[in-house]
Amino acid sequence: MFTWLNKQGVQSDKGFVVQCVARFRIEYRERDKVIGVYVEHTQLPDGQPSVSIKSASFERWDGDPSYIVLPQEKQDEMLANFTDAMEFQGLAVQLY
Repeated sequence: MFTWLNKQGVQSDKGFVVQCVARFRIEYRERDKVIGVYVEHTQLPDGQPSVSIKSASFERWDGDPSYIVLPQEKQDEMLANFTDAMEFQGLAVQLY
């Protein structure tokens, strides 16, 4: 279940937050950790608003060294959380 924080962000009862902080940046937060996701605003062929993100967007937390990569299972969980949050806000997610 999601709760609106403001017009550009939601908080999940699972303990994560997804919030747009700039035109091309949406932050995914868990506790004190953040991943800044670069987004491009797009549309699906049927006209539904969407965001396109890199498939590797959830590889590491912001500030972590490049050699520290999150386990694939955690990356998949965060992508699913992000997608659910965006869908709650009326936006589909596309990977590239």
